[in-house]
Amino acid sequence: MIPIRDYVRTKSFPLVNGVFIAVNLLVFVRQLLLPQPEALEFVMEYAFVADRFLASPVDYWFTPVTTLFFHGGFVHFIGNMLFLLVFGDNVEDALGHLRYLVFYLAAGVFSLGVQLVVSPELSVPVIGASGAISAVLGVYLVLYPLARVTTLIPVGIFLMPVRLPAFIFLGVWALVQFFSGYFVVVAGAFDAVAYFAHIGGFAFGFLLGLLARNRLIDRLRRRGHVPYRRR
Repeated sequence: MIPIRDYVRTKSFPLVNGVFIAVNLLVFVRQLLLPQPEALEFVMEYAFVADRFLASPVDYWFTPVTTLFFHGGFVHFIGNMLFLLVFGDNVEDALGHLRYLVFYLAAGVFSLGVQLVVSPELSVPVIGASGAISAVLGVYLVLYPLARVTTLIPVGIFLMPVRLPAFIFLGVWALVQFFSGYFVVVAGAFDAVAYFAHIGGFAFGFLLGLLARNRLIDRLRRRGHVPYRRR
């Protein structure tokens, strides 16, 4: 399922979310423009590699954050940025700019830790914004469960647009991540997708959203915010 847009109103300009998307874009373009050996060196310099980090955390302290801005190809990049574009602005609107910045980066680091604990492929670089974005989805689900999300669903060789409640779209997404990760563990196989970073990030955002839900909703209401409109 591919999200195209939602119908949640925002009261503030999503400055931080826009900066995140812009930085991801700039880094991805640089990856594409560099010759292959230099591109690989560029990625490895800033990617999170567990055994390297654990052996020398002082030298690689920055990699749990910088790795969030690298992607492994067009599908990985476009998919992540589309989810961030559709859902991130509303979460930033609810949290505020500074809280959203701290939340996003902390969620990304936390999701890396979950991936490392559950699936310790110590020598394999883990790159991408998926863990942090998954946390954004978790908060969104708590705050806007009934918001409509225009979604492209494959029907044969075609993509059909439908409007789904957020709790259905995000619920299906979360179940896919969970069962995909479960089968990876059961099969004992390596998978290029860090499913447990997705699961850990989503749980981080969902639980934090539950803990702060009343405060965040009160904050939105004080600003005269109508959370979402139906279409």
